[in-house]
Amino acid sequence: MSQFSGLGMTDVASRPRGGRVWWLGLGTFMVILMYVGLRNYLFVQDGMLNPNFELIHKAYDFNFGELPLILIGVGVFFFGLALTWRGYRKWLLIFAGLYWFFGLDVLALRYYVTQYEPSQLVVHRVTIKTPKLTTPLRLLHISDIQSGAISEHERKIFDEIKALEPDIIINTGDFLQVVPPATFESELPKLMALIREVNPRYGTYAAFGDTELEMYRVPPDELKPMEFLASQSQQVLTDAGVLSLHGLNLNDSRRLKWTLRSVSPWLETSEVSDFRILFGHAPDFALEVADLPIDLCLAGHTHGGQVRLPGYGPLVIDSQIPKEWARGFRQIGVPYLNVSAGAGSNRRGGLPPLRFNCPTEMTVIDLVPLRTIR
Repeated sequence: MSQFSGLGMTDVASRPRGGRVWWLGLGTFMVILMYVGLRNYLFVQDGMLNPNFELIHKAYDFNFGELPLILIGVGVFFFGLALTWRGYRKWLLIFAGLYWFFGLDVLALRYYVTQYEPSQLVVHRVTIKTPKLTTPLRLLHISDIQSGAISEHERKIFDEIKALEPDIIINTGDFLQVVPPATFESELPKLMALIREVNPRYGTYAAFGDTELEMYRVPPDELKPMEFLASQSQQVLTDAGVLSLHGLNLNDSRRLKWTLRSVSPWLETSEVSDFRILFGHAPDFALEVADLPIDLCLAGHTHGGQVRLPGYGPLVIDSQIPKEWARGFRQIGVPYLNVSAGAGSNRRGGLPPLRFNCPTEMTVIDLVPLRTIR
């Protein structure tokens, strides 16, 4: 009897108390949570949201690379304890399972934001009624394809454009942002081949972006059928009426004191009866034109933020406009404004495509007479 009792006392004494197991599990979780919060706080304090794409890349690597390994590793630690502290095996295995679950969840989120959502091309459709046109006209606004290398995603974009059958296309820049081993010289011909497959009857017009400065040096004939308007105007005669286009160069689109220098001569020479469309890469110019007799403004650059937190909105838009203007269609006074969230994602410094609550997109804008809706 005494021998049996001695064994029982030894077994009990070798077990950690139940409260200690809970404190160990929850305390470890709190330490990890504080560590993750501190690392991300420091990324923000160092200027990640300015934006600093080197820091954005580091934050991505930490949150979607290092963190899941930490969580899975802690799960392995609790599993090892379960093999030793047999009296509390059930709870230790529960903690191990929870940490593995959280680690796999972060990996699943990594797949979602890097692979799934960036490939979910959304087509938005809006209608503008205008007395300046006599029949319906379909305009497609696309921006920020920003390809690291031409792939199935870009082919999907242009297949969708073909199916939409636009009458005119306006592209507000950032066509390529190549990631090695791809080069501008290797990818531009592939991109132009896709662009030439889509040839709307009233043409494709474009503004220069800021990710492929090499585009500025390409002879215009090699970029046909696109016609780039760099603080230049173009009158487009259509069966529906006259479109008066004015494309801003990159600096005029983002430096407000330069915007009117480009826009004013265009307004003086175009007719009030023309349907006036002003476009540029960055949307900052919209802050200067709300009271001007312009029908439609188009821009890109912001990517809608790419990461939009529920209840907060975009983390980064790299623009002076209000955050609520960073994506979508709205009236901003006299003109309508459409800011595209982009058909691609920022690839600066080899950054993988990142999208959360902000899928890639392009916009169909149907211009219709007041009495007709197409």
